[in-house]
Amino acid sequence: MFQSFVRRLAPQPIVSMVRRLQSAYRARARRRMPALSEARLRDLLAGKLQVARGDIVFVHSSLDGMQLDFPWFKVLAILREAVGPRGTLVFPTYPRGLSYEFLSQGNVFDVHSTPSFTGALSELARRVPGAVRSLHPTKSVCAIGPAAEELCATHHQSPYPYDATSPYFKLLRMGGKAIGLGVSTARMSFVHAVDDYFKGSFPVRVYHPRVFQASCIDASGRNLLVETYAHDMNQMRHDVPRFCKRHLPRFVCEDLKIAGARFFRADVGATLQAMVELVPRGITIYPRSVYARKGTSTCVSD
Repeated sequence: MFQSFVRRLAPQPIVSMVRRLQSAYRARARRRMPALSEARLRDLLAGKLQVARGDIVFVHSSLDGMQLDFPWFKVLAILREAVGPRGTLVFPTYPRGLSYEFLSQGNVFDVHSTPSFTGALSELARRVPGAVRSLHPTKSVCAIGPAAEELCATHHQSPYPYDATSPYFKLLRMGGKAIGLGVSTARMSFVHAVDDYFKGSFPVRVYHPRVFQASCIDASGRNLLVETYAHDMNQMRHDVPRFCKRHLPRFVCEDLKIAGARFFRADVGATLQAMVELVPRGITIYPRSVYARKGTSTCVSD
């Protein structure tokens, strides 16, 4: 939220200064961490992160959040080795900037050429031969493995980016897991599938009311218009790590700090099921301050 505020209101020199300070802080913190070897990463995946061969795993990552003692691009190979040939890896591949800005500016999303700005690992993954990328202008994912086509095929069919047609919701039905490498559950994007499950009855008005018609180019080179909502960042004041710690059992979802670096693991199905059951009690990842007032519509209409 602080970064969004700075981008919207501060002059460009201030934005650049804040980014330099953040980068310097992360670099100093990373230098203080114990080095993470290839062998240690393999052990973490199989052990505390509970990744097994044949799994479908949604990977959130920040290479800046780890002190690797090996070339960073080897992380993808280690992940592929961990899930094996029958497993599937999934990565968020969002374009640059906030969704509302990207859509308002009329940018064209191309599944083959639009870069991912959700980390170097996600950009590397989308370039892997055989990788499949979902057709969504702002919340696309790429997937590598036998379940990739099924996960990504219908993302564009609902204006709600995390709806039942999305890869995020499909992870629930397919027994998916999620992990964070160098990041906490604050980056766990599939939690928004709960918002879209409830749509108009969700307690928070999470989207701008406008339905955008975004120009997209699919894997066959066809130009298509994809309808989608964009998140209202004034409402995105959630604290996912705090929510998980207070309301979810550790065996379902857990933040971890190992050798100074942040990691997380989550059972997607169990996490979403628990979150859905909490909504009728008024418990969500959002603070009460952004809940819709009684007698008003809580979200965009279906």
